[in-house]
Amino acid sequence: MAHEVLLWHRDGQRVWRTPAGGGLTLALAPGQSLDAALSAALGPVWLLHDGGHLFGQSGLIQVQALEERHPTGGGGWSRDLPPPLPGTRPWQQPGWPDRATRLADHLLRGAGRERQGPLRLHFASDLTATHALETDQGPAWLKVSGTGQEARLTTHLAARHPGLLPPLLGADPGQGALLSADGGPLLDGVADLGAWTGALARLGTFQRVADPAALAALGAPALPLAQTVARVDALLGDAAVLRGWGVDPAVAETLAAARPRIRAAYADLQTHGLPDQPAHGDAHPRNALHSVAHGAVWFDWSEAASAAHPFMDAGWFLAFALHPGRAGLPVWQASGAADRLAAAYLHALGAPEATPLLWRALPLALLHRAAVYDETFRCWQGTVPGVRPNYVPYYLRLAAQSLGRLKAGTT
Repeated sequence: MAHEVLLWHRDGQRVWRTPAGGGLTLALAPGQSLDAALSAALGPVWLLHDGGHLFGQSGLIQVQALEERHPTGGGGWSRDLPPPLPGTRPWQQPGWPDRATRLADHLLRGAGRERQGPLRLHFASDLTATHALETDQGPAWLKVSGTGQEARLTTHLAARHPGLLPPLLGADPGQGALLSADGGPLLDGVADLGAWTGALARLGTFQRVADPAALAALGAPALPLAQTVARVDALLGDAAVLRGWGVDPAVAETLAAARPRIRAAYADLQTHGLPDQPAHGDAHPRNALHSVAHGAVWFDWSEAASAAHPFMDAGWFLAFALHPGRAGLPVWQASGAADRLAAAYLHALGAPEATPLLWRALPLALLHRAAVYDETFRCWQGTVPGVRPNYVPYYLRLAAQSLGRLKAGTT
């Protein structure tokens, strides 16, 4: 399939025009990644915007050259620039590679480090951009988002909860920027069960001791259980909204029929009496890292809440890890791993008696996430027309598949 590509000069002020005045055309071979095709055709480039390629669309792909070289086929650099992409984020604009490099160097200087080699774009979307870099004291990561909230929250958490996060090297909330030292491999690739129990113990301890008022003052929302119950029930009962999200009709029907059981399970959590507490907000094993130097640490605090039922974090962690598609994770080679994970978490939280409730909470945590994302993205508009983060159908499908836990209360 052919894609139209707009190539920006490395100065970010000119674009390549063919003799006919248009952009370039890129053909992707079957199974070839966009990055590989761009590199093969144009040499080293920085992807600014994929034109919706990630979502199966074929909009204009915009890249910036990283070297002084010319595409084949004739043409030249032109100041006949296209109109700006509506709603474009800073990291999607020409000139971003140099701007991001200057930002990283500024934060590194404050940490007493020096960059070695160029920044590399790890992943970018309308929500965030993450960059990898090497320093004279080891790898680091630069994350930039559209607001400064995550930078403020992470700065606070790094100061108040030593060991909970990867080492924070610097932050610039005004530019939505965080620079962190590498914290090791993602937890889901780690075989050592102790790394997993350590991650859940740190999560439970954070929930128990963190200051909700301080988090709220920094912009972390409150998502109390009573509010979750109402939002989930309203979402499951709104057929028009579910259709708008493209939820499978069978999933919608299954969840609608289960509404009384779901309300009863939430009521059991309320009766048990665990209070709403600070939450990570997206606590799954790919948002945790492990290394010998730092142990288990948590990153990506962009969805942190000042108050939520603690099982909305832990339930999502366990639901993610226990998905049938992850049965091959190396940690499951350990005997009784799932029960030991739950025990480690509940011990740190100070609620060892709540084991059956935790296992019943897995579908409730998934429904909580669906309701939160519906609130966030129902009317959201990004840079790809008609596309919004499609989390709601994903979590509702997982919740429907796990409804059997509402009766079992066991692994």
